Amino acid sequence: MQPSGSIQPTPKKSKKKLYGIIIGIVLVIIIIAVAASISAAPRHYTLMQSGQVETLDPGYFYYVNFTVPSGASSISISGSYISSGDVNAAVIPSSEFSSVASNPSDMANGLWYSGDNTGATISVSLSPGSYTLIFYNSNLITTDTISVVNAITLSYTP
Repeated sequence: MQPSGSIQPTPKKSKKKLYGIIIGIVLVIIIIAVAASISAAPRHYTLMQSGQVETLDPGYFYYVNFTVPSGASSISISGSYISSGDVNAAVIPSSEFSSVASNPSDMANGLWYSGDNTGATISVSLSPGSYTLIFYNSNLITTDTISVVNAITLSYTP
């Protein structure tokens, strides 16, 4: 029993416990920083492989649909191709595909357009959304081929 008016001594805190808490907090901060850097790393998706060859019959299309998620930044498509004849290529919003399919000259209004030629280098910046990379053989008689020289890739930061 304590005499009245006396003060109970304060127990000494363990230094080991304090160090453990500090180390735990530092580890949590490191884990959060690593997770943030991993999720912020640029992502690369191949739309067409290097060396890929596609055949386009007269008046036909070859296309690749892709979507860039909302919140993505630094969005771009790059690559190059050659063709055996004059081929039109474009990157268009997917919502315009029906219009382009019924009137191929609408490709010229795309976000990127090659013109009617035998190859091009694709380099276009985009915003989040749904898109179509489209190739069109405007020849009425000849079948053409598209040969991808440098992979056509979509890159963005989430």
